[in-house]
Amino acid sequence: MTRVASTWGDVRGVLHGPFKILAVGRFLDSLGSGLTMSLLVVYLAEVRGLPILTATLVLSWMAVIGLAATPIAGTLTDRFGPRPVMLIAVLVEGVGTMLIAFVTDAVSAFAVATVIALGASGIWGPISTLTARIVEPEQRPTAFAVSFMLLNLGLGLGGLIAATIVDISRPETFMRLYFIDAITYLALWVAVLRLRGHGGPVAREDDGEGSPGGWGTVLRDRRIMSVIAVSLVLLTCGYGSMEAGLSIYITAVAGESERIIGIVFLANTVTIVLGQLFVLGWLRGRSRVRMMGLTAALWAVAWMLIVPAPAVGLVAGAALFIGFAVVFAIGESVWSPTVPALVNSIAPDHLRGRYNSAQSLTWSLGSMIAPLSAGLLIGSGRGVLWAALTAVGCAAAGLGAQRLRRQLSPAEDGRA
Repeated sequence: MTRVASTWGDVRGVLHGPFKILAVGRFLDSLGSGLTMSLLVVYLAEVRGLPILTATLVLSWMAVIGLAATPIAGTLTDRFGPRPVMLIAVLVEGVGTMLIAFVTDAVSAFAVATVIALGASGIWGPISTLTARIVEPEQRPTAFAVSFMLLNLGLGLGGLIAATIVDISRPETFMRLYFIDAITYLALWVAVLRLRGHGGPVAREDDGEGSPGGWGTVLRDRRIMSVIAVSLVLLTCGYGSMEAGLSIYITAVAGESERIIGIVFLANTVTIVLGQLFVLGWLRGRSRVRMMGLTAALWAVAWMLIVPAPAVGLVAGAALFIGFAVVFAIGESVWSPTVPALVNSIAPDHLRGRYNSAQSLTWSLGSMIAPLSAGLLIGSGRGVLWAALTAVGCAAAGLGAQRLRRQLSPAEDGRA
């Protein structure tokens, strides 16, 4: 309890000033995102009638666009600062979200996905950079954990609301959710707009090799490249697979109602919100590399839980999916303060935008690879095999992460 009280004091200490403004805006935005986040594949496949493989390929296409645009966003972030990049990107993604409601075929689905991906590429890396700049270095793990907790609170509440509205037989219910989601992007945009004087460019530093540094410096840094390699495998088999395949696995493979999707994501969120402070206090002083391994182990267990779900009946299957959500959420609570803090402990300030964008590329790549495997295996009737292979991938990433520890100083690894 003493550790939790100390952690709560850290949370109160970080929730003020610029970070509080950003956190509130992000929470309101995530509330809208929660309405639609888990429904895109279901919407495209079961409402608009696209084949499951095509619907999952839309997610992969978004990842391809993100893969191309994210390095540009990182360069612009270092040159102009994260704030102006986000002001444009948030509006672009908001417009794209609204346009999902008007998708009727594969061509329009891929076109709208392009707009959304361009916007998203200018949000994830820059918002991590902005967060790292508006709090003190020792507050970064707490700030990232609080951001993640509020983000998931919004996503879970949004998912709960969506579960009471969405109806596959009534396409207008999906359209309504996408309209509301688009409007909530304005909350984040206003929050970033208010942060005048923060999130501008910083003076460049020499990288020790006679040049001001750039993407070449990032690519030569073995530490960040190792983090990226492990993150890619883990995020592909973690978040990427959950977004691409979990919803359709629940409905098409296990035969559960689409309303179970909202309940599962709510269970995930409640676990994060209730457990994040306990996990954050427990993480203090522990190796960040070891904690990446713990995340991988928890996610592997979570995926193995749902392997038998299609064979045990609807009630038991629903219980297994809720168990998945809880175990996966504990792993997320370990991940959220660990990896962003690790990346920003490695990054020099004048290249922070590039380092964070490089890490965010793992999300794009994972979101590109995961839908391919989900679409091919689930679409061909091998959904159970897909879940099992995803668990194996998580375990392999956790083992690979342990080689990273010897490349880091105790401070970078969180042990100092």
